Amino acid sequence: MANANGTTMGVQMQHITPNASSPSPAPSVTPTSTVDDDTGSWLCEKGSDYQQYIAALAGSNPGLRAPDPAHKNNQLTNGNATVVLLEASGTGKPRFKRQQFKHIADLKRHLASTDDKHDKRRIYIMEGLAPDFISVLGGHFWMDPWFFQGQERSCVWSSEFTPASDMLPQPSVLQPEKAFRLQYCELRQFPKTMPNVPFFCWRTNRHVGMTPPRKAEKSTVAILRRKIAFWSRQTEGNKGWDAIILCDPQLGELNNKGSKLEIDNDSFQDGYIDFLPPPTPQQARTKPKHPHHSVLKDLCHYFENHADALKDDEWKKPITASFFLKKIVIGHSMQLIDYIKAMLPSLELHLTTAWVDEQDQWKSLQTISRRCGNYRDDMEDTLLSIGVSLDEPKSTRIRDWRDVDQDFQYIYMRLKVLKNRADTLMSAMTGLASIAGNRQNLEEAKRVKRLNLLALVFIPLAYTSSLFSMQDSYAPGNGQFWVYWVSALLLVLFTFFVTWVLDTALDDAAQWTLRPLRWLKFWGWGRKLEAYVPQPKPKRTKTIYG
Repeated sequence: MANANGTTMGVQMQHITPNASSPSPAPSVTPTSTVDDDTGSWLCEKGSDYQQYIAALAGSNPGLRAPDPAHKNNQLTNGNATVVLLEASGTGKPRFKRQQFKHIADLKRHLASTDDKHDKRRIYIMEGLAPDFISVLGGHFWMDPWFFQGQERSCVWSSEFTPASDMLPQPSVLQPEKAFRLQYCELRQFPKTMPNVPFFCWRTNRHVGMTPPRKAEKSTVAILRRKIAFWSRQTEGNKGWDAIILCDPQLGELNNKGSKLEIDNDSFQDGYIDFLPPPTPQQARTKPKHPHHSVLKDLCHYFENHADALKDDEWKKPITASFFLKKIVIGHSMQLIDYIKAMLPSLELHLTTAWVDEQDQWKSLQTISRRCGNYRDDMEDTLLSIGVSLDEPKSTRIRDWRDVDQDFQYIYMRLKVLKNRADTLMSAMTGLASIAGNRQNLEEAKRVKRLNLLALVFIPLAYTSSLFSMQDSYAPGNGQFWVYWVSALLLVLFTFFVTWVLDTALDDAAQWTLRPLRWLKFWGWGRKLEAYVPQPKPKRTKTIYG
């Protein structure tokens, strides 16, 4: 392939198939030119074997050539990640033990002492992204670089197209039994009222959507965008397996137009509801409490304390290591659905009460509709990524708590329902706003009518003044000045009478009616005039024959 400088690079690969069911040997990447290709050096350390592997694959995946332009604060720095290893025996009931690697040297020594023939069950959880950690893990397991690239993309909602792509591969090449990526949202609670302006996580640059607080609230609920990725392989001889989980760090600082803002935040309503079956009284006293702190700590809590909730035979497959992370995503998504479901009735209430602050309510509803559409699209990508059908769940009652497929299908269905409900409410509010606008136009028309009535008083006076020219004996102070007032007042009365007749005799369609004749019947003139007024045609009754 051709590198950035136009020179060619020869690449020899020995069945490099990241989605293969068995581990692949390390690819042999042999440059045929002395010119280095730094493609992918933004993701891992330049000059490493994995970086050359990325450069070789940049032709088939152009997204590997450049980072997300939203990462202007250089969040991808060496050492800016944490790796935790959970290791258990390859046979029997798993009892995972934790080992944390804060320094890259410790991780290198560990991976150097292991190979692809071990008989352990190992789960590497990487919190955050760092080029040095990616080089070591990627150079040891040789997974598809899309695994790290997708986690790096910040998924910022923007009307501008950026050079970074966050699309999924074609559904036909996805293998959810080996690798997948999930996008979800987490609700966070801030102790004070925050302005509804664009905020982002400082480390991941993911969007933090602020929601307007209610009148009695002195805090702000934020919707934080999240990502989590999973990759696994079976070791040689199928005696053990390795799994790697990429997760986002907990929200610490906010990014507001390039400035760092440190603020405390907690899980909304103390976090999602636990998905495990209710424990026995003995288990409730002995099992550690749920931390509800970060994805990393939540995963460690479930693997270390609740791995026995799954059957021993299920732990023989590496895909079982993704069960708890899927359930965590489902827990956050259910909490998000419940939050949106509680927000919509407060907006619907304005349809039955006085219409006030319609502009602010319209903005809130438009935001909910837009976000529901985005959440629905993310859940659709999630279903494709994990190989679940986009159909609705077969029943609303899920009989097995381990059935994650129906959980995701239910969330997808509820997001579609909330999206339709928000759109319907927005249409109703649009009609209500039109009614309010018509009422305002009617009030303005009434004011104009009053001005017209006032003009009817002065127009005869001005006309009479111009008729008599107000000279000679009709001028003010002369003997015949009274003629002006008599003529003007009579003309005013005649004008009001003609206006009243026209106003009552014409209907809304500008057709003559018989209403003024009711007053003339008293003098005996009504019967004579009725003969000259056209009678309205009777309405024709429609039948099935027309």
